[in-house]
Amino acid sequence: MDEQIGMLQQNLRALQQQLHQGTVYQSLGPRMGQLIDGVRRHRRTPIDLPTEDDQVNDLLDAIHQRLAGTQPATVSLAELATLLEHLRSVDPRVRYTGVHFTLYDALEAGVFPPNQLNWLMDQLLSDQRLFDHVLEPANQAVFGRSAAISFLATLVHYGNDHPERVTIDYPRLVQQVATYLCLETDTRGFINGQGWAHAFTSVTALLTALNDSPALPRADKLFLMTAFFERFKRLTTPLIYGETDRMGNYLVALTNRHPLYEDACLQALKRWRHQVAMRRRSVETAAGWNRYYNRQRLLDAMQLHRDLSPQIRAYLTAAIDFLA
Repeated sequence: MDEQIGMLQQNLRALQQQLHQGTVYQSLGPRMGQLIDGVRRHRRTPIDLPTEDDQVNDLLDAIHQRLAGTQPATVSLAELATLLEHLRSVDPRVRYTGVHFTLYDALEAGVFPPNQLNWLMDQLLSDQRLFDHVLEPANQAVFGRSAAISFLATLVHYGNDHPERVTIDYPRLVQQVATYLCLETDTRGFINGQGWAHAFTSVTALLTALNDSPALPRADKLFLMTAFFERFKRLTTPLIYGETDRMGNYLVALTNRHPLYEDACLQALKRWRHQVAMRRRSVETAAGWNRYYNRQRLLDAMQLHRDLSPQIRAYLTAAIDFLA
């Protein structure tokens, strides 16, 4: 793993601690943005993808038969490890309709005991899964990253409803999600022959699940919202597969939870508008227009909500877009 990822994790941890101590608030966004801007990207390197063979399909069939049987079903750790490996598959029949759905069905059926649920959480949070080839141009490793984030969202939702069965390491989870947001730039949606990448749909689902976690402190929810804004405003490729609708849902739901989030969101939107105004002369590039229309789609999605904060709605309605 690139050593700068470890340094980014350390810097984010320090920022998170300062936020908890009340020593940063207004400067949190700019300081996190500086960390993102300091990340160096790399050239492509070979990706070690799982080999598609009959083994995983036979395993999926066997687990389905157990789930449909009359006896309580079980899945061994070795079998779980095989399933997780194939969450990285570029074949959507294996990755999504195969492994992801099977894991979800087994979770709903109560197959996994607490030790396996905690093992799954630990595996999905690992640097090797979340940051696999993330510093390189758009590549096939995005399927594994996105699938890991997506199933983490499922586990967090499950943990919210069954806290006695899942032990969630919230400090580690928040740190890894914030780091992921700072690093991920692959905005592709559906890819012919390989199915959905949808990394930003997956991470929005995870952010939403964390918002619903009563055990997560407000400071951490604020920390993640800030990471979301700082990443989003820097994306130079389009989000056009419904991601901004889900993101609007996430932001509206969060800002309605407490005035703290409402104020932080409003301040972030104001800083963003100022940055757009400062950049307006350099927008005549594909990257510049992608940033502009991504932002417009997100703000439109927020304003479509009837329960959008009156203060945020008033600001968005009154603000003049310098590029209009």
